[in-house]
Amino acid sequence: MQATNKMKGQELIAEYAKGMMKAAGSIPLIKPGDTVRLKLNIYEGKGEHLAGLKKIHRIAAKGKERKDTKVERIQVFEGTVIGVQGKGLTQKVTVRKLANGVGVEKTMFTHSRRVADIEIVRRSHVRRAKLYFLRDRVGKATRLREKREALKTVAAVVNTVTATES
Repeated sequence: MQATNKMKGQELIAEYAKGMMKAAGSIPLIKPGDTVRLKLNIYEGKGEHLAGLKKIHRIAAKGKERKDTKVERIQVFEGTVIGVQGKGLTQKVTVRKLANGVGVEKTMFTHSRRVADIEIVRRSHVRRAKLYFLRDRVGKATRLREKREALKTVAAVVNTVTATES
């Protein structure tokens, strides 16, 4: 009766998910073993408690009140993808890098508003879906073999450009 005029629950969720997803070409196909450069939006200031809280507390400790301390900046996190979970709106990527000999991992939703851009630096040949074995390795032992296909496509593009110039 009235149910025909109203959307069902699943249809509402699907429509909401479409609105939250980023444009089709903005997120590349990410696989385990890829070295990616995550560009993260960092929001500092009033209302957002993601980062910069120390700065705000210092200002409050001095007795000064600043209402316009909202700063947005982009921070780059570059590392190896050790796992990909889910698909669509709920796709998560776990990226690991070594910082001063200490392993740092971040798990981010690819369609999150915190992720400004994802750039693939290189692809590697791996035989696992989850590369958790990299957690036990340090230094040169964490290197993965690069895929030759990427090099072949670059060489093919260079050859076509030189052929058209001649």
